[in-house]
Amino acid sequence: MSFRPVIFIVGPTAAGKSEYAVKTALNTGGEIVSADSMQVYRGLDLGTAKPSVQERMGVIHHMIDIADPKQDYSAGAYSKEATLVIENILSRGKTPIVCGGSGLYVHSLLYDMDFSGIMRDDSLRQRFENEAEKLGPERLYMKLLEKDPSAASRVHPNNVKRVIRALERVYGEIESGGIRGFENTLSAPRRWDSRIIRLTADREELYRRINNRAEGFFEKGLVGEVRALLEDGVPGDSTAMQGIGYKEVVAFLEGQYDEEEALRLVKQNTRRFAKRQETWFKRYTDAEIINTGNVLTTKQ
Repeated sequence: MSFRPVIFIVGPTAAGKSEYAVKTALNTGGEIVSADSMQVYRGLDLGTAKPSVQERMGVIHHMIDIADPKQDYSAGAYSKEATLVIENILSRGKTPIVCGGSGLYVHSLLYDMDFSGIMRDDSLRQRFENEAEKLGPERLYMKLLEKDPSAASRVHPNNVKRVIRALERVYGEIESGGIRGFENTLSAPRRWDSRIIRLTADREELYRRINNRAEGFFEKGLVGEVRALLEDGVPGDSTAMQGIGYKEVVAFLEGQYDEEEALRLVKQNTRRFAKRQETWFKRYTDAEIINTGNVLTTKQ
């Protein structure tokens, strides 16, 4: 088999993935394939830290702004579309650089996951409803955290209905989609020759970046962005609006708390999400680990 390198740049939010990916692309003549479950949505720019035209520095970016925020976008759809993009880049003799922090999206590209047989029966929902009633919502939420931290970041732990919907999607895509043991995929052959680079930063530095970035979102107009999306007909309880930064601002606009509290919650929820992302990506034990320290100043 011919050598077909695909570079994966992963890590927690604010670790410097976007900037590092752009520099890598400029050095290799590659093209970037986003693996961010929120950047796929059009109109969600500030709260997703979507790289601007200037920040992309002329590098081609794929899998950004491809979905309508009024509709759900699944990991299965992402895997199918991103695979075609990667194959196209390879066919042109270029290097695909997958960059993002959505664990299931990354995993669906590293390993051949069949999403064609997703379960849609009521037995799965009933199973989770029974579990919530017997063990409590917290146990159910922890299960979602384990399977898909990105999905967990978009729902409140006590919103049992949304937690169950997210679990239905995750279990439907992973278990009945042909992957019965998720962890077993780690020992399966990867889809392409891959080089995984896991970015990290000291906890204090990472949290400082997260807090500064959240403040920047609000200063640049995140509240206005969310208000415009709602006025355009994007439901406040849609998947797109459950992302960190969006769900807190929606609650603020609904009068649940003031803007200062919304900002505090965005910082807190992002820090918690970053910790879960680090746990997720540590499973790739062959990854090259790079501590970005104070070198990178990017928002991503």
